[in-house]
Amino acid sequence: MQLAPSALHATGEDLATRLGWQLDGLDYDGIVHLQGDLERQIGMRLINNGSTVQLWATGGTPPTDHPADAVAPLPHRHSYNMAVHIGSLTEDQDPGVVLYITVRDNLLPVFDAKPHYVGHRPWEPDIAPDVEPDAEATNPPAADVDEQPAPASEPQTPADQPAPQPQPEPEPEVKPAAKRTRRTKADPAAEPRPRPTRKRTAAKPKPATS
Repeated sequence: MQLAPSALHATGEDLATRLGWQLDGLDYDGIVHLQGDLERQIGMRLINNGSTVQLWATGGTPPTDHPADAVAPLPHRHSYNMAVHIGSLTEDQDPGVVLYITVRDNLLPVFDAKPHYVGHRPWEPDIAPDVEPDAEATNPPAADVDEQPAPASEPQTPADQPAPQPQPEPEPEVKPAAKRTRRTKADPAAEPRPRPTRKRTAAKPKPATS
């Protein structure tokens, strides 16, 4: 589904009627402005060839009765924007109704409580439900705005964990017996034989000559 630029003015007029605001008109750059109380404004224009409507809230005069300990409102002339992907709508969904619900639930509260980060909804206190949700309930459709991160899964308690299986005791390690080394006898033939000792005879005296 796509929204033609010529239909943007009629869509903005329908949105202004639902909100009780005033439509300023269609500017030369294809932007529609809606004017509310305290100089608050809502702008809208088409992007992505008419398959997406960009919306933004522009802060006006801060209210005098705003609580000091509450979340700060959107400052004057500061903007907070979001987008609605009408290209994903079915034929039985009215783009005007979808835009009105988006502005009512996600843009109008920003004027009194500006979010600090993407997905922050300070006007929606985090209160735990008194009853657990029905397990057979169907999941709600995904929103076109940024969603909250999924909570981390809870660790299992000891009662939920399976009982440990008994492990067989390890068998004692048997060390191999040390091998005895035999000393090899020396080969007598290989050993050097001692030299035979020779007996020395005394030299015979020479006869004297006269």
